[in-house]
Amino acid sequence: MGLELKKATSASNSAFRVVCGKMPVTGNQNIHHEAVFFRLKSGAVNLEIGNSVTPLRKNDIFFVAPNNMYRLTGDNDAEINAVSLDFTNPTALTQDYIPQSIMRALINGHCTHHAVIHEEDEGFTTMNECMKVVRKAEVEKGEFFQLQVYAKMYELFYELFANNYINIIDAETKSKKYRALMRVTGYIDDHYCDGVSLEEVANATGISRYYVSHLFKEMMNTTFVGYVNELRLNRAGMLLVTTDLPIIEISSMSGFNNLSNFNRAFKMNFGKTPSAYRKG
Repeated sequence: MGLELKKATSASNSAFRVVCGKMPVTGNQNIHHEAVFFRLKSGAVNLEIGNSVTPLRKNDIFFVAPNNMYRLTGDNDAEINAVSLDFTNPTALTQDYIPQSIMRALINGHCTHHAVIHEEDEGFTTMNECMKVVRKAEVEKGEFFQLQVYAKMYELFYELFANNYINIIDAETKSKKYRALMRVTGYIDDHYCDGVSLEEVANATGISRYYVSHLFKEMMNTTFVGYVNELRLNRAGMLLVTTDLPIIEISSMSGFNNLSNFNRAFKMNFGKTPSAYRKG
């Protein structure tokens, strides 16, 4: 799935896509193919990845690598700036932007999944300035702005790796598992609204049902059903607050074939009914 930001800029007209915007704190699980740098400007927010919960401080910069499930919880009105790099065109990125070894590590999961950089940490000032310049360039899109974005994104990744906030892990076995997981999640992302089943995913990807279940448990700390339901519920939540469609129609559009099951799952996940969520 792609990252959804508030007040997002249009993507750069170049071989790679940089998008800037505001990250909402919804308490929902997030997973996307972009690599994202965030900065917490205000509010109290926790970053949750797997069983790890990291309280974030004001002005903290944090990075989340592609294809990692995470959750932001805390103040709904917290302000988080985001700079994302689209990883759906790896060939262009490798040729023009990021060295192949780093590109492979980020896409295949051969690296630390996330990092948090505080104001007093090495490289923070440079990274903060880079994010400001990139946001300004992407918003204003002045003459030769792409060169500014190129330069500052290079600096961001340099500080990230040079200061060992993100480390590359050389593990062939892990690489195979991540490639398999990407095939599985890619298929699910395209079909989760169509009543996708574990057997269907296994047949479509050529991976056994057992191994698909194993990948979710080991690498994403969830289950196949849990992952699919998170996608469906997040889509339903988005449709509830951005459209006037009837709840029963939203339920169906999000992949639920039973309104009672949808209402029960929604309340369990969000702590309120769909109608209350829409009003709030």
